[in-house]
Amino acid sequence: MPESPELAREWGLIRKSGKGDGILEVPSRTTEVSTGFGMVRIATGPAGEPRLLIPIARPGKGNISTGNCNLTVGNAFYRIGGKGLHFIDLTLKETRLANVFADLAEEILKRIGTGDAPETAVQGTIEDFRKLLAITPRTEVSPAELAGLVGELVILERLSAESPEAVSSWMGPLGQRHDFRHGSFALEVKTSTRADASRVQIHGSEQLLPPAGAELFLAHLRIEQTDRGNLSIASLRKRIIELGADELTLDSRLSAMGCREPQGEDWNAMTFSLEGMDFYRITEGFPRIVSSSFPDDELPDGIVSLEYGIDLSHAREYRLNDATSREMLRRFVP
Repeated sequence: MPESPELAREWGLIRKSGKGDGILEVPSRTTEVSTGFGMVRIATGPAGEPRLLIPIARPGKGNISTGNCNLTVGNAFYRIGGKGLHFIDLTLKETRLANVFADLAEEILKRIGTGDAPETAVQGTIEDFRKLLAITPRTEVSPAELAGLVGELVILERLSAESPEAVSSWMGPLGQRHDFRHGSFALEVKTSTRADASRVQIHGSEQLLPPAGAELFLAHLRIEQTDRGNLSIASLRKRIIELGADELTLDSRLSAMGCREPQGEDWNAMTFSLEGMDFYRITEGFPRIVSSSFPDDELPDGIVSLEYGIDLSHAREYRLNDATSREMLRRFVP
């Protein structure tokens, strides 16, 4: 039976060859473990991600976990020598968990080898490994971090109502300068946790600088914590998916924000209600500090970072009315 390091080498060989042993139409290699319906195979996905294909009698038998944001559990059907075979298909989505996935695959092979049914071996092993598959368990999410993510998801929900493709414009999780970007539009989101708040913090001299050839807008959301609020990470995620957003893309963005368990207790410890939302057009005269505020368009010597506050009560002339805000959102989405 393959050990974890051997499994890792096998996945490496499949990636290198691009086809494995050539028996299946997907890159794969056989193991020495049989389920009674065929040999378990290790495989790779389109991006080289590790997979484990476990032959079964037919899909839908048993009650198998659907996985989480790091692991997908599905069904596959392939032909070998003219004979069709059904498989439980385990695929790793989070590359940092390659070693954990190898251990999980080894344990599944071990349980099948000792007589467990495929579905029982897969479900039992996933349950035992669930905490590991969640990467590093988080013991606390700060209120500011939670509120900030809620604010961005509120905006994403509004954009998704216009187009389900809007999730691809959520660029903040990917390390881009502005939270949302599509074509000639960019949008920065700031969230306050008081209904009467008017001040927001700006990080860096580039955050309120429009991209070249693009317009920049600022969204200021005011939310307040309440026991029965309709704004939570789980509820917003659910509504965005119901609007047609791609679930894998959304979960990938959430994971990049540190939210790897969007339905977990840590990320849903507080709920909020929306008290207000304003949009501003960032143009010349808007209160801000950008590189052009300094000689030679550069920060003064010795200044390596910049953070400052803005009182938006001094930017009322740049605030969009409701009709203009709706039109901006319609034009923003793909």
